[in-house]
Amino acid sequence: MPNAGKVLLKDVLVDYANHLHRRPISDNTRKAFLGDVRIFVRDIGEDRPIYKATGDQIRDWLTQQERSQHAGSPKSVERRLTSLKVFFDWAHTSGYLAINPADPIAYRPLLDPLPEYLTEAQTTAVVMAAQQVASGEKLEIRPLTVIMLVLETGMKKSEVLNLTLADIDRSNTETPSVWVRYKQRHLKFKNRSLAISKDCLKVMDEQIVRFACIEQLFTCTGRNLEYLFNRRVAPLANIPSLTFEMLRWTSALVDFRSGDMNDDQMRFKYGLSPAGWLEMQAKLERIQN
Repeated sequence: MPNAGKVLLKDVLVDYANHLHRRPISDNTRKAFLGDVRIFVRDIGEDRPIYKATGDQIRDWLTQQERSQHAGSPKSVERRLTSLKVFFDWAHTSGYLAINPADPIAYRPLLDPLPEYLTEAQTTAVVMAAQQVASGEKLEIRPLTVIMLVLETGMKKSEVLNLTLADIDRSNTETPSVWVRYKQRHLKFKNRSLAISKDCLKVMDEQIVRFACIEQLFTCTGRNLEYLFNRRVAPLANIPSLTFEMLRWTSALVDFRSGDMNDDQMRFKYGLSPAGWLEMQAKLERIQN
């Protein structure tokens, strides 16, 4: 284990760069993480032992970044905090630090607006409204399929739209699932199998028959589906609007509040990088509090 009393920030940064190189993340994400941490290390002194990096220094540095003429948007400052949290979490886990100085630093609520989500009552109303639309004159079942899928799995819009019939796994009759697959090599870490209920599978099968699906589960665009959400489902549910993102965040909030999954399990289910999970976690905590 590294001797925290002797290891300098500049040396730890070299090891961290090697660690990021091995991680299945995009080049842009890797450059952003390293760039932010390098600026921080440069500003507080690269020859400083890592154990002397404190939470107060991190807060002061972030304040300077906010006031800098080169600060960019508030989102950029929030990203820098995420970069430092990922770096110090890695340093702590790797044995360079006994205590993670970035861990207690909270994201500032004004840096990024909270996402929209459904309350429990609204969720029930949305599902009932979608069921009503599905049993109506036009038998429009697609909104119900999407709503059930996303509420249960938390998938992104693009992931839902890319689903093929081959991605539906019926091998376990008690616990069916769907596969989320990415072709890009740097996004392979997002590939995952997500459990769905028997009721959800039944609705998916009804859609397959109704629309004579051959390869893709959905042959329409995301825009078409959200049009159906807002013209057919939302008015019946007595809500102003409905989007894929609202459904995904509702799913995440239900999982987060339940406490049934740890951080790694949440990150896996929602197909997030470590930084992506930190950002989602921070927003979920703000919503819950």
